[in-house]
Amino acid sequence: MHTLIYRFSPEAGEEKVRAFFDGLRDITIGSGLVSGFGWGPHLLFPVDERSRGMTATHIAQFSCADVATLRKFSETPAVHEFIGKWRGELDYECAYANHEELLPSGGGRVNAMFHTEHTVTVEAPADVVYAVLEDIEGYADLFPPTESSTMLEQTDAYQIARLVVDVSGQIQSWVTRRDLYPERRTIAYRQLENAAMIEFMGGEWRALPLGDRRTQLVITHDFAARPTEAVPSQEQATELLRAAVDRNSHADLDAVRAESEKRAKTVGSPA
Repeated sequence: MHTLIYRFSPEAGEEKVRAFFDGLRDITIGSGLVSGFGWGPHLLFPVDERSRGMTATHIAQFSCADVATLRKFSETPAVHEFIGKWRGELDYECAYANHEELLPSGGGRVNAMFHTEHTVTVEAPADVVYAVLEDIEGYADLFPPTESSTMLEQTDAYQIARLVVDVSGQIQSWVTRRDLYPERRTIAYRQLENAAMIEFMGGEWRALPLGDRRTQLVITHDFAARPTEAVPSQEQATELLRAAVDRNSHADLDAVRAESEKRAKTVGSPA
């Protein structure tokens, strides 16, 4: 096994980071020497922010048949060309670890990470759209399934809040952290305390200006499901979560669009 611990700078951007890992997947699987590859975001806990040493933003792992094959792969020219190319394009730190499999795989649960992106065009300025997104305490009025949103901690740079939401007829509660980037009109979120059937949930809201009075609103999700007592199958849990993410993304985008356009009309109305 080969484990890679990455820390990308905030300026790297999600698209470039994803392109990096897509390229890494292509070079590993395409080599014919690697039997499996996976990557995902580091699951950040609040205590990590006070820890000493390097705290990862992403982790990747791949496996080879044996140590000799792993060494052969690591010495191929394509690997060094790949590293050299991206060292010139991305600001990142990386730690590497070669090791035997540390935990038995028999009967273990494999939780695949999924990425989705949904978007809608909003007839309102990007600053108005961002203001709607930032007002998490107003989410109970904005999103009908949200019963309450309670701010637990807040600074100019981030928010931590507890949401209570009706999910398909079941009341779910979780704690979310949202990192605020007003200059880019972006909010990066991740669950610190997960709801049932969720192993990981994170992503971004982006309000991208299309001129002075139109905005491309984007929501992304990176998520992995986990079985529960009510849904003991990993496959079923994954399908249910994927369907819920798709359904809720469309509903949330429509809600933000409607509220943003209403506010834009109010601001633009004569006194």
